[in-house]
Amino acid sequence: MANIDEGAGEPIDRWRHPREARVLTTRLTFLVVSTLSVFALGVVLLVATEAKEATEFSMELSAFEGLNATASETVLSPAFSLKLHVKNSRVLQPWCSDGGEVVVSYSDVALAWCRAPCFCVQRRAPTELALLPWGREVGLSDDVLRRLASELHGGTAQVTVGMKLFYDAKGWSSPESYRGTSLQLFQLLLGSSTERRNK
Repeated sequence: MANIDEGAGEPIDRWRHPREARVLTTRLTFLVVSTLSVFALGVVLLVATEAKEATEFSMELSAFEGLNATASETVLSPAFSLKLHVKNSRVLQPWCSDGGEVVVSYSDVALAWCRAPCFCVQRRAPTELALLPWGREVGLSDDVLRRLASELHGGTAQVTVGMKLFYDAKGWSSPESYRGTSLQLFQLLLGSSTERRNK
């Protein structure tokens, strides 16, 4: 009777062959390093993109005064009460501004201005800031003054709010901090000729 074990070869043990073990180890190492590199690149691109484009701004007019000049007065001292709404939709970090400038204009004439304060918006958290631009003895031409008075009376007068903010990426995307500028323009309706006061 033949032995059933006869002719059966020894089981192959890959780890007994150093060359095959080295090849397998090299392949696994390459796979792990490649996966980690792709992941790291994705994180860097995400952070770099977030640093520039992940913040949303909106502006609201709360009140204004000083635009009720008569035909004999061509000099105004207007003041505006504005609310700036900032939403940070970043996933990883807050969005911080080093401050900036705000200018309110009508028909390309600067009516009022102020500094924007330094602030930080935490990730996925909306923030509201009060801005109080005002101007002193702003001169307007007769044509611009008449158009402003007419539009205020008809409830169609609009001002443009230009805002320039400086921000810092806090060194996430490079060894040195990235300093950028965010420029925003808002068109705000002034409404009727009755000037709006703070509520």
